[in-house]
Amino acid sequence: MRILFSSWPAYGHLLPMVPMIRAALEQGHQVVVASGTDVQPLLDVRGLPGVVAGPTLAQAYAAAAEANRRAGLTEQFNQMDPQQVAAASARHLFGAAAARRARDLRPLIEDWRPDVVIHDTLELGGPTAAQLAGVPHAMHSYGPLVPHTDLFAAAIGGALADAGLPDPIPGVFAAPYLDVCPPGLQPDGTGPWSDVLAVRPSSGDVLPGEVLPAGFAELPHPSTVYLTLGTVTNERPGAFRAVLDAVASHPVNVVVTTGPAVDPAAVAAGRPAVLAVPYLSQALVLPHVAAVVSHCGAGTMFGALACGLPQLCLPHGTDQPFNAAAVVRA
Repeated sequence: MRILFSSWPAYGHLLPMVPMIRAALEQGHQVVVASGTDVQPLLDVRGLPGVVAGPTLAQAYAAAAEANRRAGLTEQFNQMDPQQVAAASARHLFGAAAARRARDLRPLIEDWRPDVVIHDTLELGGPTAAQLAGVPHAMHSYGPLVPHTDLFAAAIGGALADAGLPDPIPGVFAAPYLDVCPPGLQPDGTGPWSDVLAVRPSSGDVLPGEVLPAGFAELPHPSTVYLTLGTVTNERPGAFRAVLDAVASHPVNVVVTTGPAVDPAAVAAGRPAVLAVPYLSQALVLPHVAAVVSHCGAGTMFGALACGLPQLCLPHGTDQPFNAAAVVRA
């Protein structure tokens, strides 16, 4: 078979699909993974075949901010109902980016003719282009469904329709839903999908030759905490400092992943029990720590749970408050 995977350009959306991508390749299927240029290095280092389609994460956010400004919403967000804010984000961020990705994918789908398109929950350019070409598609989840899925979906579908493309939402809800979220963490089930297939969540993969960062073995205490704010909601140095200041009175080490926008040296300065690096495969570090402090992105949440680790959740936005509430309930 020929399988096209289409992902929103963020690690937390693409990485949950990697086990299925690898399984498809191991069984002899032809695979192409489509996303923005910013996640192509993630594919390259894993030896996965990628193609550029749609905007980068930064381009998508910049376009959404401009659309919100033109619509007069920027100054109103603090006074708007949370559902209205979510709908605006869905329309101007995920909907607009889906339209660009659908247009980029149409020539590839027409020429390569995949047998199926598999896309993540918030990447709807793939199924839009698939429906135009008469190709089956399926959605691969990356975490628990957020409340008001139907409202979010309608906003994205409306943006695609306004862009002159077919609204993919009815077809998406009728297609298979590949769910990596254990039922105990789905507060309201998986409606409106009726064809739900369970997929085992993963803590990630360790690449050949990948080792713990230099200095890990020299940390002074026998117990270590892993601190991460993910690869998107990580641009708040104050959050790192607050956690590190609180941990300083305890005899534990902290391994911190800062992301590309924060200087690791500044985070760890003057803290001998802290090791900070821009990025670290969580599958590599989780077996060596006693607890996880995080933004509670779905991938980090699943990784900590898969390793049986206690976690302190510091949600910053998007789906993180709902993930944190699911962890507390469980």
